[in-house]
This record gives sequence, C-alpha cells and structure tokens, in this order.
Amino acid sequence: MEHTRIAIIGGGLSGTLTAINLLKVARKKTTIYLLEKEAGKMHRGVAYSSRLPFQPLNVPAYRMSLFPDQPHDFVDWLSENQHLYPTALPQPVSPDDFIPRHIFGDYVTSWLFRAEAGASQNVRLVRFQKEVVALNQRSGTNDFLLELEDGSQLEAQRVVLALGNLAPTNVPISNKAFYQSKHYQTTPWSAEVLEKLPQEASLLLIGSSLTMVDLVGSLIAKGHKGCIYVVSRHGMVPRAYQLGAKPYPVQLAQFQNDLSPLEVLRAVRKEIKKATAEGYTWHSVLDALRDSVPVLWGNFSLKEKKQFLRHVRPYWEVHRHRMPQTSAELLEKLEQKGQLKIIAASLLDIHLENNRAQVQLKERRSHTRHHLEVDLVINCTGPLCDYAKSQEPLVKNLLAQSLICPDELRLGLSAAPDGNLLTPDGVPVENLYTLGPPLKSEFYESTALREIRQQAAALAGLLLFGETMLAAAL
Repeated sequence: MEHTRIAIIGGGLSGTLTAINLLKVARKKTTIYLLEKEAGKMHRGVAYSSRLPFQPLNVPAYRMSLFPDQPHDFVDWLSENQHLYPTALPQPVSPDDFIPRHIFGDYVTSWLFRAEAGASQNVRLVRFQKEVVALNQRSGTNDFLLELEDGSQLEAQRVVLALGNLAPTNVPISNKAFYQSKHYQTTPWSAEVLEKLPQEASLLLIGSSLTMVDLVGSLIAKGHKGCIYVVSRHGMVPRAYQLGAKPYPVQLAQFQNDLSPLEVLRAVRKEIKKATAEGYTWHSVLDALRDSVPVLWGNFSLKEKKQFLRHVRPYWEVHRHRMPQTSAELLEKLEQKGQLKIIAASLLDIHLENNRAQVQLKERRSHTRHHLEVDLVINCTGPLCDYAKSQEPLVKNLLAQSLICPDELRLGLSAAPDGNLLTPDGVPVENLYTLGPPLKSEFYESTALREIRQQAAALAGLLLFGETMLAAAL
C-alpha cells in the first residue's frame, strides 16, 4: 500500500488546522508530521499561547469556530467546558463574549486530539518538538528531506510551511546598540518581564495596533501605575467592535469590477453613507465587504497595490482589525487621566543616559522633535513580513536554495492561489505549500481564523487528493 508522508512545519493555528483537516478526511495510509520548535507553542502558536492577564480575542466567540460549516462549534465547546474556567469565563458564556486567547488555544488543542482519535486506522499523527533548520529536495524525486536541529532527518512527499507570523524586527535607529540593553524588550508577550516590572516604571510602546492594546490591558490588570507612551507613524488605534450591528445587505456586484484603490475608497464611503441613512453602521458595511477583498486586491495592478499600502492601509487596518469595546473604554479612561499618551511620530533614535532610555521622536504633523525619557521600551510593531530579512535558519536555507521567494510587495511569500510556493522565476515548487500569513500578498486578508480555516480545509484536500483548489474555497 502506498504510504503518504506529509510534513507540516509550524504547530500554530495554521499548522494545527491543516493537521485536523487531514486527519478528518485521510483514508489511505498516511503519516502526518507536525513540527513545532517550542513546546509551549504546539497547537497554539504565539497568538494563543500567552498567559498575560489581559489578552482577549478581538472578535466575539460566535465568530471563532474552526469550521465554517459548524458556526456554533466554539460557543458549544465553551458551554460544555466552562466549568474548567470558573474565573476566566463568564457564567454562563454568551456568543458575544470576547474569550481569553489561551482558552481558544485549548479549544484548538482539544479538536486536534479529537480528530486524531477519530482518524482512520491507516492515518497517524506524529509530533516533533524540534526546529527544522533545512529542507532539501531529494535527487531525482519530488520528495523532501527535513533536517532537524539535533541532526536527525525526516522524509516527506509533501511539505506545508505553516510558519504563521514571523517575529517582529527592530525599528531602524542610529544607535543599534540600544537594542541589546536591558531597557528594551523585543517581544511584548513576556509574562516574566511584566512580573518584574516596577509598577511606577515609565514605558514606551512602539506601535499602536492590537498588540499594544492587549499589552496595555495586561499592564493595568497587573496594577501598573507608570506613564505609558505609545508611538506610531499615524498615531491611530484600532476602532471598537460593535456588538449587535445588523448585517448589511450590500450589493457586491459593484465591488467585483476592476476598480482602482481610489475608486474602491470612494465606493466604500458612498456605501457607508447609504447604509448609515438606512440605520446601519460602517462596521456592518466592512464586514459585508470582507469576502470581496481578495477580488478587489487581485484586480489592482502592482502600482495600485503599492498605492493602497502607502495611502489606504493604515486606515483600513484600524477599521478592519478592531478591539473589544471594553478595551476601547480602558484606553479612553487611561488617556483622560493622563496615564496613556498616544503620539503620531517617527522614532529617530534611542540612547541610554542616567540608566534610562532617552528617546528622540519627530512628530508627524508639526515635524518638531520631541524627547521622552522612559525606563523600558517594548516593541509592539507586529510581525515582520519581509522574508528576506528573516533570521530563521529554515527561511534562510529555503531562500538560499530558491525554494521560496519574497513577493514583490514584501508582504509574504510568492505563491499560487492554492498555496503552492513559487521560485524567484515564478515556477511552482512541486509539493511545497503554505497558508495563512505568508499568502497575504495573494489575498491581502490572510491572517485571521476566517481565512485560515478555509485555506486549511482546501489545502488538506489538495495534499491528499490533488483536487481541492484553495481559490475556490475563498
């Protein structure tokens, strides 16, 4: 009997969902390797492994099912397991609740065990807590040889790069030595750092996205009293989620045309104005347009995509990726009392003086230089997207072999719509696939559960049967 070996590199949401779908549909003899270098990230990734005191999902529970055809699955699981979380979950759980991220990680983990237990007797899952440092094509075949950090090897006919988001990179400054000091934290998700942080410490958070929102919430939950400065180029924070917003019956035909970014912006504004007059909100309009984003993005020329990224993206991101209402209320309260200060500025340089970080900024509107003195600087800029700058051994290995290639916009990797990775010459690498964040340049929206669950289901069919196309599932 033919034995299929599929290696999934990365044990976060993308990798685990791919494994779940493979386990559910595979019937012939199949071994699935799930490789994750960090034990605490297996089945969870970075997003759902943190144990910070304030880190809710940024969408309500009713939108977080792992399966599009079972929309109530997560809410049902919460109801069945709420006794395990007597203090972390409201009693009873509501579909509108924003659930702590680590509990969603438990849900993902439980589903993998469930899929594993229900798999065909010819199908097995093998987990490895080891880093893959190199991937080589076997001579004369399309098979792959995975080299692990301890020198061991694995063979696989098909490989999925479920890399998730790359680690954030440092913002360029003149004094790069500062980033080696104890006054800088490269990742915001270190519970140990928060535990040791004096409550009166003054902080600078670089970046104003959802990462910043969660970190501020965690700091306040730990009783932090020091001043918190937030610096980003535009000084904009995510808008608040609005529960109970009526679904908007948008006419999508007008957004399927070959529109420029400016035309799309005008059409969206016109639609919001029309919707508002009819008693809807902008939240409902953007939610209704979400499934049209891949088509709109795909119709843009390369020049138009660059225009969108330069002029529209900051505004799209804060309206599309929203925070819970409770988070918005907390930020407003902190700003009113003067503990939180959000500044639209560019970071020029940081140096140490008197055992404190001396920060030089240039404000966006006035272009005046501004000076801050803080105890700790924390990087909240979000993930690195340019794979050419990654320091991950596997990524560097694959780039050197031309088995992967950064896309032209440096949003992710160059790939076909079905996730098949491409060489720098645009040639598909047979049996090498990806999903999730690396496909952002293909679909633009490719980082949230809604997109990843569709991609994982489609990719599982493609890996096993060569039939299900990713684009058809979107």
